[in-house]
Amino acid sequence: MNHVKIEDITPVSSGVGVLPGVAFCTPWRRFDYAVIDPGQVRSIPTAGDGVEWGCLVLEGQVEIEAGAALGTGVGPGFVIGPVSAKCEVRNTGDRTAHVLYVEVATGAGGDAKRMREGVFDEGLLTWRDAIHGGSGRIATRHVLRPEDFHSTWTFLDHAILSAGGSVGYHYHDALEECFVVLRGRGLMTIDDETFEVSPGSVTWQGIGQAHGIFNPGPEALDFLRVAVAHRDEPYTTIDLHDDLSRREPTSQE
Repeated sequence: MNHVKIEDITPVSSGVGVLPGVAFCTPWRRFDYAVIDPGQVRSIPTAGDGVEWGCLVLEGQVEIEAGAALGTGVGPGFVIGPVSAKCEVRNTGDRTAHVLYVEVATGAGGDAKRMREGVFDEGLLTWRDAIHGGSGRIATRHVLRPEDFHSTWTFLDHAILSAGGSVGYHYHDALEECFVVLRGRGLMTIDDETFEVSPGSVTWQGIGQAHGIFNPGPEALDFLRVAVAHRDEPYTTIDLHDDLSRREPTSQE
């Protein structure tokens, strides 16, 4: 399964797996989605010692308590919690909160890090020429980098593709990732299958799976990237020299 729409996932406050057919190859352990009504609290137990977790708040406002640490997430934004700490997520806003929960194993134990929080702010992005042999322009920001994590959670990125822009076709060794579309529409290609993505789309790119994304326009395409690497193997990126601008959606017949 390489693509799901959040609107097609049965919304439950206790959380449900976003990609139930995916077998993680890296220390990525959980990828859940929860809908939390105003005033409601959701308790998230971690899988045990040596687990780093984070909440991506797509919509709404939440307060997250983990031990003595307290963080606030305002959508679209994020909260990354202390290692191994159980967290409680409370909707403190006046509308429904939509939250993606990521959990990555750190190995045997490890020192906890502080709660980190922030927003995905278009004004903090830097525009440049398209990457991986793509077309047009892209604005990017490594919101969190490898040194910001205790686990092999490697990147939490925010990007915007201009109309006519693309992230060229490429693949990664030793790295798994997903894209989460916040705004706009585009064409995603994974292993030569091209399909449309729109707000609420979540795509999955496993190790060695060729992928890229093209924005045919007319509006900008705003998306997040979550990437997790193998623990003991360096990741690499191999470009395949295709800007994807000539790709059409693959027939489903």
